[in-house]
Amino acid sequence: MARSGEEARTALLDAAERLFALQGVETASLRDISLAAGQRNNSAVQYHFGDREGLVAAVFTRRMDAINEMRRAMIADLDKTHRGDDMTGLAAALMVPLIEYVTSHDGWYGRFLVRTQFDHFAQTVKNALPVSVPVIEIVRRLVALLPELEPRARQTRVEQMMTHYIGTVANWEWARDRGERRMSPSDLRDDVLATSVGILRAPTRMQFEFTLKEKS
Repeated sequence: MARSGEEARTALLDAAERLFALQGVETASLRDISLAAGQRNNSAVQYHFGDREGLVAAVFTRRMDAINEMRRAMIADLDKTHRGDDMTGLAAALMVPLIEYVTSHDGWYGRFLVRTQFDHFAQTVKNALPVSVPVIEIVRRLVALLPELEPRARQTRVEQMMTHYIGTVANWEWARDRGERRMSPSDLRDDVLATSVGILRAPTRMQFEFTLKEKS
């Protein structure tokens, strides 16, 4: 039985999320994605999404809409209770919704997001989307809470935090699929939040000493 247009679109999004995660956003071919989705027509991606940019945007947006619903509610609560500049609260609003989603849904979304962190094309696509606005707003607020750092260092510090938290969530996702032992969702949430805030609050310099032993 032929699939409906919506069924075909969903199959393409599922296949793209997986292959983008496995192979990279710019490496996975649109033809392979169509085949993985069970589409006989090699132009199925172009028919439903236009091009690679449209497909990446659709993969990113599909799950981020639900994640942002929780994220916006958390930001609104912070602002309502005059905690809009609370570092831990802002970090939680950024991270907890993604963790809650990934740990309660099957899929490759965490691993897909890791790919978008290091792919210039994917970053450009996702940063231009309306669904990225809540993340951009939280990042802006967090950067403003690091006045002791040089301007570029502030942005770098937040980028380190983002890399850590998304990478940790993606690793949890991998462990689930491999059948490996992993943290419970609540422990994952608490640990990621604690370590991420630690990254933001870390000192700018570390004093250390080491001694090289001479060979006898």
